[in-house]
Amino acid sequence: MNFARVAPYRAQRTRLHTAIKRGRLAVLDIGSSKITCLILRINPDMMQDGEGRDRYGAAVFGALEVAGARTVQARGIRRGEIVDMNEVCRAIRQALLAAENMAAPKVERVDQVIVSFSGGNPESMMTEAEIETETGRVTDRDFSMVLHECPDPPMRAGRQILHAQPCEIAVDYRGGIADPRGMTARKLSVAMHVMAVDERPLNDLMECIRQCDLDLAGVVSAPYASALSALVEDEQRAGAICIDMGGGGTSISVFLRDHLMCVDHVRYGGDHVTGDIAAGLMMSQSTAERIKTLYGGLIPTGADDREMIDAPRIGEEDLPDRRQISRGMLIGVIRPRLEETLQMIRARMEALGVDQLPGSGLVMTGAACQLQGMDELVARVLGRRPRIGKPLRIAGLPQSLSGPDFSTAVGLAVYALRPHDELWDFEAPRLGARGKAGDMLRWFKRAW
Repeated sequence: MNFARVAPYRAQRTRLHTAIKRGRLAVLDIGSSKITCLILRINPDMMQDGEGRDRYGAAVFGALEVAGARTVQARGIRRGEIVDMNEVCRAIRQALLAAENMAAPKVERVDQVIVSFSGGNPESMMTEAEIETETGRVTDRDFSMVLHECPDPPMRAGRQILHAQPCEIAVDYRGGIADPRGMTARKLSVAMHVMAVDERPLNDLMECIRQCDLDLAGVVSAPYASALSALVEDEQRAGAICIDMGGGGTSISVFLRDHLMCVDHVRYGGDHVTGDIAAGLMMSQSTAERIKTLYGGLIPTGADDREMIDAPRIGEEDLPDRRQISRGMLIGVIRPRLEETLQMIRARMEALGVDQLPGSGLVMTGAACQLQGMDELVARVLGRRPRIGKPLRIAGLPQSLSGPDFSTAVGLAVYALRPHDELWDFEAPRLGARGKAGDMLRWFKRAW
């Protein structure tokens, strides 16, 4: 693959390392319905000690503390993409300022930030390559070379790589290798998972962060971040499917052997359910959201027709004789939309070939998964009962931010401390005249 194509991400990774050394970092979950900002306080010495004991385990999380947190209503975002940059910048500044005020005096002003990206029509592709090692032992140059030899996946115009992660490494055709460098081998092969998104909305997000006078330390796919937080280590290792039901859409992410294997997206989420309630029952969006949150459900019971709910029409909110509807009528509006969404999820899972992934678990997260009866409806449509995944508990996280609807924000903090290897974490191999001369010299040594 072309290392020059992902050069901007290398600079972002450098900023991330700088922020961790300074001990302070902000994460921003920019969703369609809300923007969440967490101010992280990091102990670099504890983090280094945790990495020394278990790089891929949970020991490093002892070095992390949430010093400030704030959630504001998202404005200017539709289906995970920016439609009004001024409104988005205003909301980001509001969330960041409130979180910084909460974090003071533990943490000074934060400049580096990691953000989530939930739009752009994410698409997963695989690319692979195999080379012969130069010395019979895998070196850094060998590993960079095999990554370079991976062909660029076919992408249509206007698409940009967001993640490029080696997910399967084999030496002499023996797989399951975590890090081959230093191992004895004649053949080195790598399969890489590449996630591509639409370039324009991604560039809009980066420009928005720049206008807020912040240094971008990383952009992470929202379904990837949600899975990092909602899946426990055993699920990531043995295999699991994470379905994140957000406001602007529903995403699928598949983990196996501690690696993200594929991602897909359906552009229906909780906001569409709210819109159906508002349009079908002729009420305002705010009233529809309140009724959905307080009384919404998916599985009807015998008492639903007798349970009455205040449901004023638009403009009648202050009248004494307000309209009432039964909870059964509300369920009749909510259920069809979510059934349709889950049927689309099942079709995507079948197209990805993960619907029958052996031994895999199913985990639901996101705001919409909290509706009463969601687990039963998912079991009926997808054929397996899910676990409701709450975000990983980290020190200082407020109780109000510990629900499934904050999995992405916590997942960004997890990614900051324990990022998976990406293409830009490796140096590009030198392929100039000096490299060619060295290759000829090594060939003569082997031949003679």
